[in-house]
Amino acid sequence: MRRKATLVFVGITLLAGLAYSTWHIQEFRYRPYLHESLYLPSGKFLKQMSIGYRQLAADLVWFQAVQYYGGFRKGNHDLRYFRGLIDLVVTLDPHFVFAYIFGALVVSEDIGSFDEGAEILKRGMVANPTMWRLPFEIGFLSYINRVDNTVAARYFDLASRMPEAPEFTDRFAAFVYAKAGDDATAIRLWEAYKQSTDNKILQELADRYIAKIEAAKDQEGMASDVQ
Repeated sequence: MRRKATLVFVGITLLAGLAYSTWHIQEFRYRPYLHESLYLPSGKFLKQMSIGYRQLAADLVWFQAVQYYGGFRKGNHDLRYFRGLIDLVVTLDPHFVFAYIFGALVVSEDIGSFDEGAEILKRGMVANPTMWRLPFEIGFLSYINRVDNTVAARYFDLASRMPEAPEFTDRFAAFVYAKAGDDATAIRLWEAYKQSTDNKILQELADRYIAKIEAAKDQEGMASDVQ
């Protein structure tokens, strides 16, 4: 009984410390010169220490990751610690599929590293081998980033063969085979992506990335007019 009480106390103490260490990130919004001194505990360490509280710990870090991204959207800070927060979440809870998806989208589109984004999704596929959305996301990002249409279609096809995969995964594969990559096609694909999910965060991200493409097109048009 005493041992159980001790374990509960250790778990609660660890979660309190975790909440403080990740929440502490928010203070760096207005003091960016302190970024280098911030310490994030490793996911493996937390996984070993959180005992029966891993999912709760993952939820705490997830909340901070979303808040941290929100601060970036407001222009308060960069995304220096975003990768670390997502790594903590999926190490604590490898089956938190949406964390892989959100993390990969932000790393690929906001940080500008498709390869890292794809690796996050591949990590998710290892932990969740029958979840169709993960290969679908790799296919989608492969096409949007103009990596390789054949690779994109292959991942769409893989997604379409998984349990509970919706019909549109087949349509995405056919679409990618038929179309060359350009801004207009990317916008249409983002719009289709938005319709493919009920998740508000993903829908907002799709709107944002569409706006970025359109803004870039407008700037190119203005530059052409000047010349």
